[in-house]
This record gives sequence, C-alpha cells and structure tokens, in this order.
Amino acid sequence: MIRITKIFKFETAHALAGYDGLCKHIHGHSYELQVTIKGEPISDPSSPKMGMVMDFGDLKRLVRQLIVDRYDHALVLGEQSRHLIPENNADLFGK
Repeated sequence: MIRITKIFKFETAHALAGYDGLCKHIHGHSYELQVTIKGEPISDPSSPKMGMVMDFGDLKRLVRQLIVDRYDHALVLGEQSRHLIPENNADLFGK
C-alpha cells in the first residue's frame, strides 16, 4: 500500500450571516487542503505509470480544477447574505 499526499493552499472570503461580531463583515482566510490518495501501485510493466498509485500531475490537475480554481480568491456567500447584490443592480459592478 502506498500513499501520496499533495498540499494545496488558497485564499477565500466569506461573511457569517446572523453573527453579531466582526466576522459578520466580509473577511478572508487562508486555507490548506491536504489530499491523500492510498492504493496499490500499478504493476503492469507496459504501463508508463508502473509503480504509481496515481500520476501526481493528474491529482494536482483534478484538485485544482474541482476545488482550488473555484475557491481561490473567491467570495463565498449564503443565499440569504445581506452582502449579495440584487440581480437588477449587478450590472453596476464590473469584474
């Protein structure tokens, strides 16, 4: 059994709806995500990935695509957040 672990770091902002302290305002955090894959290495001698549980590049690409790219430097708010901009006014704010 082999394990491989990749650590990803990203920044995300949010606000705590209904909270009475400073965290009710939009603020950010630094996150560290550790992804570990465990399994038996590929034993097929004809495979270019022989000896690997998973191609490390594939793991990085997958986690970045599904998690990191979506949340890095993003603002995550609940549907009822007072910080949401009404749809009819969204065009007032550019990207």
